[in-house]
Amino acid sequence: MIVSVAMITTVTGKYQVTVPAKIASEHGIKAGSRLDWEKTDKPDVIVVKVLPDRATLADSLHGAGRKYLKPG
Repeated sequence: MIVSVAMITTVTGKYQVTVPAKIASEHGIKAGSRLDWEKTDKPDVIVVKVLPDRATLADSLHGAGRKYLKPG
C-alpha cells in the first residue's frame, strides 16, 4: 500500500535531493544509505527503495551455506 504524503524537495544543480528528515528517520535512512531508483511506465512517477546496509546483508547470510556442508 502506498501512502501519499506531500513533502516537496528541490533538485540541486548537481542533481542531488535532500530526503525530508521525517521520511529519513521513519525508514532508517542515514548518511551512506543506498537508495534504488526505478523508472515506472508513468513519466512523472519514480519508485525509490531503501537498500539494506552491508552489515545487515552480511548478517543475513551468516551460516546460510551450512545446510550444504557434508557431515564430518
